[in-house]
Amino acid sequence: MNIVALVSTFTAALLHTLIPSHWLCFVAVGKAQKWSLPRTLLITGAAGTLHVVSTVIIGILLVVVGTRFTNVETLEKIAGFVLIGMGAVYLALQIFRVGHHHASDAVIPQKVAILTLLLSVTLSPCSAAIPFLVASAGDWTMILVLALVLLVTTVGNMLLLVGLTSLGIEKLKFAFFERHEKWIVGIVLVTLGTAILLFDH
Repeated sequence: MNIVALVSTFTAALLHTLIPSHWLCFVAVGKAQKWSLPRTLLITGAAGTLHVVSTVIIGILLVVVGTRFTNVETLEKIAGFVLIGMGAVYLALQIFRVGHHHASDAVIPQKVAILTLLLSVTLSPCSAAIPFLVASAGDWTMILVLALVLLVTTVGNMLLLVGLTSLGIEKLKFAFFERHEKWIVGIVLVTLGTAILLFDH
């Protein structure tokens, strides 16, 4: 058992999930969609699991087919555009006040919100952990152990960050946020998506 690979994978997953695009978007969208904390955490956990699955699959594909058909950077850019698109929808809801309801009551369809969050994180794999998966090629036990470390660390950290931040927002109950939540959520998502496009993970 390679302790260095295990520790490195744990560290990579921990630092990777600190990136705001992996947790802040769940807090913002959950608040805007009026989700309960358990529902927000459930969606976060599902997204974190898909995130790990995509990371492991990409690692295996790199071993099997090489880098020619597996481009992590392209996936991350798509994830950035997904977040920007979702942010633009929230901004549009605020600007055009869709329907006859007040803008603060308008939400995008629940399935669209959930699928967008799942897609944005799934398409942004933990690229820092992939080299350790590739290095473990042929040792399926090691790959499984690394995948479990990734899963527990990623999902655990995402749930912790989303849970604590959501509870903090609920306790503070900002009147400003209540009045301008679509602006805030839209700007947060567009900023996170732009950051993914501009900066290397």
